Amino acid sequence: MKFNSYFVVLEHPETNVTGNIILDDKPVSVTLNKVEDSVFTVHFKSQMELKFRQKLGFKTRDLEAKVLFPVLSKYNKRKLKKVCSLLNDIDEMATIDLMVEFLKIEKFLKVEKLLDFLSFQRDEIAQTLIHMELKEIVKIIDFQNLYITSYKNYLGYVSELNALFTHAQENNVKDINVSDVEAQLKIPRASIFFNYLLAKFQHQLSFRILRDKIVFKKVGLTEKEKQVINEIKVFLHKNKLVVFSIEEIVKNSDITFKVVNNSLWFLINNNELVQLNEKYFILQEDLSKIINRLKKFKRNQGEFIDIKDFRELTLFSRKYIIAVLEYFDTQNITARDGNKRKILLGV
Repeated sequence: MKFNSYFVVLEHPETNVTGNIILDDKPVSVTLNKVEDSVFTVHFKSQMELKFRQKLGFKTRDLEAKVLFPVLSKYNKRKLKKVCSLLNDIDEMATIDLMVEFLKIEKFLKVEKLLDFLSFQRDEIAQTLIHMELKEIVKIIDFQNLYITSYKNYLGYVSELNALFTHAQENNVKDINVSDVEAQLKIPRASIFFNYLLAKFQHQLSFRILRDKIVFKKVGLTEKEKQVINEIKVFLHKNKLVVFSIEEIVKNSDITFKVVNNSLWFLINNNELVQLNEKYFILQEDLSKIINRLKKFKRNQGEFIDIKDFRELTLFSRKYIIAVLEYFDTQNITARDGNKRKILLGV
């Protein structure tokens, strides 16, 4: 793996040093900036692949720098001080210990990126990490990328997330915004670790991740909420809305967006409603009826169906037909084949 910058040790009185170092018998322009004492960062114009403890000789100066570690992220002064303290003891440290110590600064490491730098064999380091996880030294988040964190760091996040969810359930909270959890943990919601933590708690606590919300199960409804849900169902049947959006209910009723939104999430959570895509929903009972019609269609007319046939089957408009069929495709109920769908249901 190549990096733009590395930490190196260099004995030099100046704060900034520029020059050319020799790599593969060729001069390469570099800039070095002192961090503390004899620890510098060396910066290349393009990414370069160096090795741990590799010696870097300058072309026109009697100087030699020794590579210590890649610069993996931007560091503030506090973190840089920790890095320097760690790197000052590097000569007495095994490479695997160095990696573990860096977890106190970086919190997360993709060991896959460091294999070449530290001259690790992938299978060997993978087995080492497994043993370290069993000893509760590190936690492997993603085995494919050898993405790890310290076990202490992992337990801290687990404890924090557990406290957040427990408080929500004890206070009868129906849902939590995923963005609020992201802000609390200070971990990007798109990261592997964020989703790893949520997946862990899904096995322990009763909740679902629905769009941008974490919705808890087993939360009782107030009488008012039960009344609103009943009003929504009556409204849908009265207006013959089998496939519908939140906006359609709000526009044609006196129910507010927030109330409709909360009610629909509860229905989804209780398997009474299905979300077809980001916009459209359908009641589970209506969806089941359509599936039964598909089975009958397959028995009587064959396993392929087009939009015209589906319109005759459901009396839906084209936009609703597309929403339902695309949902069926994701659920392996149908499979698109040109302008038709193959019905995968058994009869």
